[in-house]
Amino acid sequence: MKLCLDSLTVTDTEPVDLIRAANSAGFDLVSLWVQPPPIFPLSLVTQAKFKACKAALAETGIRVGPLEVFVLSTAEAIKSYRPALELGAQLGAKTASAINVQNPNPVEVSELFAQLAELAREYGLGVTLEPLAMFATSTLAQARDIIRAARVDAGIVLDAFHLVRKGGTVADVRAMEPGLIRHVQLCDGVASVSQEAMHYEASYERLYPGDGAFPLVELLSAAPTDVSWGIEAPSRRRAESGMSAEMQAKEAMTAMRRVIDKIPAAKQSLGR
Repeated sequence: MKLCLDSLTVTDTEPVDLIRAANSAGFDLVSLWVQPPPIFPLSLVTQAKFKACKAALAETGIRVGPLEVFVLSTAEAIKSYRPALELGAQLGAKTASAINVQNPNPVEVSELFAQLAELAREYGLGVTLEPLAMFATSTLAQARDIIRAARVDAGIVLDAFHLVRKGGTVADVRAMEPGLIRHVQLCDGVASVSQEAMHYEASYERLYPGDGAFPLVELLSAAPTDVSWGIEAPSRRRAESGMSAEMQAKEAMTAMRRVIDKIPAAKQSLGR
C-alpha cells in the first residue's frame, strides 16, 4: 500500500512543511486540509499557499491523498466547496473526504453526498465518507448505506480510532464489500475513555500505532492493502515540546511500520 501522512498528525503545521516532512520520513502521500475551518488553522491550504505547495510537491515527488474535510450539512454548503475542490485538484488530489456531523436523516445525507460526488467529479475527484464515532454517521455500516442510497461510485475511510471508539470489530471491517474501503487511517489509544475525553483525544492527542491498546494488527489484517494507508495521530504534546514536523513524521512512520510489519504473520496464523 501507499503510505500517507495525514495532516492532522503534525497538528498546526504549514502545508509546505507537512509535504517536506512527509518526504523526509519516507511517506508517499499527504492529506491536505483545503476546506475551512480546519482543526488547526495553520494547516489550511489557501490560494496564497498554492504555488509553494505545488512547488514542494513537484520537488519532493510527494502526491496528494485525501482532501479534507467536506461536511454534509446543506446544499448551499456543498455548492460553496467548489473553490476548495478546484484548488485540491490543481494540486493533484484524486479524492475528497466527507463527514456527516449533525444530520440524523440518512436520506438527506445521501442526497447531499450525491451532490458532493457530482461536484467533485467536475474536477476529476472521487469522494469518500468517513464515519466519526462522536457524530451522526458513526459506523462503517451507516456510511455504506449512505453510499448505496446515493448511487455513486464512492468509498469509505476506515479510521481505526473511530471504529474502536464506536465499539466496532474486525467483523465490521470484513463485512464491507471489496472495493468499498478506500483509505485506512492508523492510530492507537488507551482501552477506554469517557465521551467527553474522546472529543479531545480525536483532535489533539491520539497515540501512535503500537503505543496503546487498540487491536490494530487484527483490524488491519482485515483491511484492504491496495489502498492508501495513512497515520492520523495528532500529538499536541509533541508539537508543544518543540518537536519539528520532520521529527514527528519520522516517529509516525516508525510507529506505522512497527504495526504493519506484524500483519503478514497475523494473516498467516489466521490462514488468510
